[in-house]
Amino acid sequence: MIGLRKRSSQEKSRLEAPAVWSDILGSLKPTRAYDERLEAILAALDMVVGFDVYYLYLLDATGKRFALEHLKAKAVEEKVRGGEGDTLISSGDGEYESLHSALGSPLLDFPYHTRHNQAHFTTTRAGPLYALPLRREGRLVGLLQMGPLEEGESVPPAIEQRVSDLIFPLSFAITQAKQEEDVLRRLRSLENQAEVSRRLLSSAFEIEEFISLLLDLALTASGTEAGFVAIAEPDSDRLTISSAENMPAEFLERVNLAVGEGLFDWMSEEARTLMVRDYEFVQEMGVKSILAVPLVEGERLLGLFALVNFHQGETFADHSLKLLSSFAEQIRLVLDNVRLLDQFTQRYLETLKALDKAVDVRHPSTVSHTERVTAVAVEIAGKMGLSAHELDIIRTAAEIHDVGMCGITAVAQGFRADYNHPTIGADMVRILALPPGVADAVAEHHEWFDGWGYPKGLKGSEITLGGRILALAEYFVEATTASELQPTLVWSKLREEIEVRKGSQFDPEAVDALLALVEEKRVQAGDGVLDGCVAFKACPPDLQADCPARDDPAFCFRHRPEGVRCAGHGDPTCETCFLYVEWQERNQ
Repeated sequence: MIGLRKRSSQEKSRLEAPAVWSDILGSLKPTRAYDERLEAILAALDMVVGFDVYYLYLLDATGKRFALEHLKAKAVEEKVRGGEGDTLISSGDGEYESLHSALGSPLLDFPYHTRHNQAHFTTTRAGPLYALPLRREGRLVGLLQMGPLEEGESVPPAIEQRVSDLIFPLSFAITQAKQEEDVLRRLRSLENQAEVSRRLLSSAFEIEEFISLLLDLALTASGTEAGFVAIAEPDSDRLTISSAENMPAEFLERVNLAVGEGLFDWMSEEARTLMVRDYEFVQEMGVKSILAVPLVEGERLLGLFALVNFHQGETFADHSLKLLSSFAEQIRLVLDNVRLLDQFTQRYLETLKALDKAVDVRHPSTVSHTERVTAVAVEIAGKMGLSAHELDIIRTAAEIHDVGMCGITAVAQGFRADYNHPTIGADMVRILALPPGVADAVAEHHEWFDGWGYPKGLKGSEITLGGRILALAEYFVEATTASELQPTLVWSKLREEIEVRKGSQFDPEAVDALLALVEEKRVQAGDGVLDGCVAFKACPPDLQADCPARDDPAFCFRHRPEGVRCAGHGDPTCETCFLYVEWQERNQ
C-alpha cells in the first residue's frame, strides 16, 4: 500500500530539533488565521515524519468526545494503479473506493476512551494510523493521528523518537492557537452584541425619523390632509415642531404653540385635553378643522400631535381621536425612553471622566493631564473653524481619552498597557448613544498621520479629525509638562519639534492651528506670563486654594527665593516649569 515518504535534502536539513521547534512556535504569528496556524504546525511536523495524512482532534468542553479540528492530507506518492489511475482500497463489502477519498474523510468525532491517554494505533478506512495524546499542563486536550501505515507495520524508532521530542511544542502551539482563537471568537461575539446594542441605542438619534413615520401613518389612516408633531425642548416647556407634513411654511413660521398663550389652551387641565384658542390665526391660515392631542408625562407636557385639514370642513370622527391618541402614546413612550437613555449616558460618561482623572493622579506630572488635553484640543478645533457640534464631540472624547488605562490590570505592563488603552477606552463608550466620532477619536488618538502609529496603523484621512486633534493636543501637554524622562523644552525648541513632526506624526492643518494659537498668546502676553499658571496647568482646586499665582500669575517668577508653590503639580523648580522657561526665552 503506502508508507513513509522519502525526504529531500532540503527536508532533511530541517530535522534538527531547534529548527523544528522554531517552525512550530513560529506558526503562532498574530497575522495568521487560526486554520493557517494549524496548517503551519502540522507542516513543520510533516518535515520530520513524512506521513501522508494528519488528523488533529481536540477534546470538547465536556471532556467526553474528540472533535476533528484540522486535517492535513498530502498526495500519495506510491500508488497502486486502479481503473482510473488512483489508489484503490477495499471498503470491506466487496467494493473499492479511492484512497484519496478515504484519507479526506476521517471521523468527525468519537468518544473518549482510556486508551487515548497513551500513544497507540487506531484502524481507519485508509489503514492504521499512529495516534499520540496531546497534553497541556498534564491535562489531556487532544489527539494527533498520522499515517497511514502498512498492515502490521510499526513506526520506525527514529521517527517515534522525533515525534516524542516534539510532542511538547506541538501540544503547546496547538492549544495556544486554540485558546487565542476562542478569545477572538468571544471578542467577535461581544463586538457583534455591542454593535446590535449600539444600533438599538443610537436609534434615539433617529427620533425625528420615527416621529415622521408615525405622522405619515396617522395621516394615511385618518384620511387627513396635513399634520405636525411638536416636541418640548430639554428642561423647558417650549414646544418646537419636530415633523410636519403638507403644512404651509407660513403656518410653521408663525404658529405659537405655548399652551394658554398661543394656538391651543387646556380645555381641562385635569383631563389634559386641548382646544383651539387662537381662532383668528386658524382662520387666517385657512384651517377648516384641527385635532390636537397632548403628549403628557405626569405633570409635564412633552409635546403635541396635531391633524389639520385645509379643504375638508367636516369635524374629525371619534376613531380619528382614538387613532391620534394611540400614535401620541407611542411617541410619548419613545421620548420617555430617550430621556432615560440620555440620563444613563450622562451618568456613565461622568463615571468614565472620573476614572480618567483617577489615572491622572497616579503621578504628580500627570495631575490635570485630561483637563489640559481637553482645553488644548478644544482650542485647536476652534482655531480650525469646527462647528459647535464637532467641538462637543472633541471635548467629550478628550475628557475620556485615557479611560482605557483603567481597563489595564497593571500599568506596570508598560508598552502593552499603552498600546491597548485606546481600543479599550473606545469599547467602553462605543455602546452608548453618542455620536460615533467620540469613540473613534478615543480609539485613534495614538495614530500617526503617516500611518506609523497604533493600534491600527491608520493614516491621513483614515484617522478621524477628532483623533488627529487629540494626538497633537496630548503631545503638546506632555511636552510642556516636566517629567523624569524629558526636560522641559523652551518654546523655540518645542516649536521645532512640532514642525518636524508635521505631516508625519501630526495633521499639518492641526499643527498650523496650534502654532498660530501659541504665537497669538505670546504676542498678547507682552512681557508677562503666557496664560495664567492656574489656567495653563488646569490646576486642581485643592492646589489653587493656597497658590498665590491664582491672582498673580508672575508671583513665582518674582519671589523665587520663597520657594516654588507647584511642587505638588509636577514642577519642583522654576526651571522645570514651561511657563517660566517660555517667559525667560521671550524676554531675553
